[in-house]
Amino acid sequence: MNSVLEGLQILAKYFPDGDIAAEHDVIYAGGDNSDVEISEEDLARLDELGWFIDSEVDSWAKFV
Repeated sequence: MNSVLEGLQILAKYFPDGDIAAEHDVIYAGGDNSDVEISEEDLARLDELGWFIDSEVDSWAKFV
């Protein structure tokens, strides 16, 4: 659960009004990534936590 929470906290810095959605095994957060510049440090941490950009929905995602 901590990897989901920490990832959401990081993404909230860049997407303060971002949406959160979920399916049976994945959670989606954030929004349109085209105009957002996420720091290298935060990108590395999101990767360590298992977050990735799902190109089908253009949003950050994590399997749960």
